Amino acid sequence: MGTPHATGHWMIKPDALVNMRTERIGPTSLEVRAPVAGGELTVSAKKVALSLQLSLARLKASNFLMQGAARALVKRYDGDVLTFAAEGAVGEMPWKVSGQAKAGSVDVPMTIEASPDPIGGPTSLRVGGTVTMNDIEIPIPGLSGISSVTFDLTGLLDLISR
Repeated sequence: MGTPHATGHWMIKPDALVNMRTERIGPTSLEVRAPVAGGELTVSAKKVALSLQLSLARLKASNFLMQGAARALVKRYDGDVLTFAAEGAVGEMPWKVSGQAKAGSVDVPMTIEASPDPIGGPTSLRVGGTVTMNDIEIPIPGLSGISSVTFDLTGLLDLISR
């Protein structure tokens, strides 16, 4: 039997930062932080539904050169906002929710783990997961032969009860 949990509907407070870090891409990795633009968490007795919007137009990279590359990547795919809509079964913690992550012309499947805190009446939600984007062209000089990037995603999102 699963861990007891609160049911209800919460809004995700904007402006929390979600961190995304790539595996090594050639000689470097790319680390960016994107602010939350909005989202919702709905938990019933059997199902978890999570929607999350990240403002990729406002992302910040770990250094100046990577900042330009990250923004060029967002612009190339018209992906100013990343929207993730996912569902999963309520069970043991952390919950696993799966759905599609869409940003402009990029549409990839994604599964993340979500842990409410506290479980009995959450005020925050810790998220983490991995997403791989294939068939993309990376606008970083010297890395033109790379067409697949894997990102690790982490964040702590504040919740507002509805």
